[in-house]
Amino acid sequence: MTSPRALLALSVASICLAFTTPAYAQTESPEPAAAMREAVAVAVIATDSESATFAESCAVALIGNLGTAGFHSVERFDGTVDAAAADEQTAAAIHGSGGARWVAIIRCTLERQRLVWRLAIFDFIDGALIAADSQGTFAGLSAMPLLEASAARVAHDAQLQRKRIAPGNPIQYRLHFVSSDAGAQVSFGTGDGSRPAGSIEDGELVAPFVAFREGDPVVITIARDGYWPRTTVFTTAGSDNPIKLPVLMPKTAQALTVGLTTARLLGASADYRYYLMPDSIFLRGGDSFWLQYTYAAGSIPVLHDELRLGFGAYLFTPPYAHLRFAAGAGLSGITTLLLPASMTDRFYFDLSLDAVWLSFEWHMPGWALFLEQRVSYSFGLDSGLLSRGWLKSDDGPMGLTAGVLLKWP
Repeated sequence: MTSPRALLALSVASICLAFTTPAYAQTESPEPAAAMREAVAVAVIATDSESATFAESCAVALIGNLGTAGFHSVERFDGTVDAAAADEQTAAAIHGSGGARWVAIIRCTLERQRLVWRLAIFDFIDGALIAADSQGTFAGLSAMPLLEASAARVAHDAQLQRKRIAPGNPIQYRLHFVSSDAGAQVSFGTGDGSRPAGSIEDGELVAPFVAFREGDPVVITIARDGYWPRTTVFTTAGSDNPIKLPVLMPKTAQALTVGLTTARLLGASADYRYYLMPDSIFLRGGDSFWLQYTYAAGSIPVLHDELRLGFGAYLFTPPYAHLRFAAGAGLSGITTLLLPASMTDRFYFDLSLDAVWLSFEWHMPGWALFLEQRVSYSFGLDSGLLSRGWLKSDDGPMGLTAGVLLKWP
């Protein structure tokens, strides 16, 4: 004779089934699947009829939550299972019979007046357990909210793992790295948890064997004294192809630029940089010398020499990046000499403010190409030729310089 408590639980389960159970396929004896299906098979294992009532309520809640979590095909498995077998073995048998990718096992037992249950979901893309929960409480109506909450947690955890991909097979070879940075130290991982792999010798390194899986992302750190360390990520493959490591950038303490400026084509400029912080903040001093001549009748040659002092800093990109952007400001003084010795006033001096200069640079380990734009304001000194105001040129952009930057530590 069924106890009153079981009858009450069965009534509640029936109401839940009537209002919340979604449509799902039921099969008396599942046929072997030809291929894995994107479906969840839900199996219930109970030790007696009373615990089966609670297990059915949990199954209703789990099926509803899995549907909400994005599992579009959720099926009840009504075949025969071995209650004494482990969950892993039971799930494997259900997967083999129906081909569902995911298998959920709901196991309920009644120990005196205490209900104990366990929910587990396996993903047979590799057979891993991706979500589980187990609890126990008094076998009464108070267990229903706990069963529903347990089902919701397991469905949520399974949702987080729904887009898993099958892990590849372990690779059967040692990783082979190639690099132009002789003596650089290579490590698996980053920080204190990294594992040394060796150093670059004769342009290559064959690392100790590590059983990475095909398709796994592998994090590599490359470090060398006097250079900026790099971290790179690559994906292992089934074949032993050499892995080219990124080129390390040296830490720059000094640099010299040589360039040519628009409107000053009959001349050249040079600039020295001293880095207060390597590849970051620097002071600069430079000189430009050029001849101004229009090649027209009656024109006279004019010599100019400009001395510049200023500061700058690199912005936005890391020091090992190829493309870098620098900005700064400074002062400049221009001395002008009119060549005809017969002229009374031959020497002039102008002072201007480099309100801002911008430099776009493409860096290689020992050198860089740069393009620099200046925006300058003349103070209009009585001793000079320039009037007060922003400097302009009729021949093109004022203060646009292109050239080469040579770097050394």
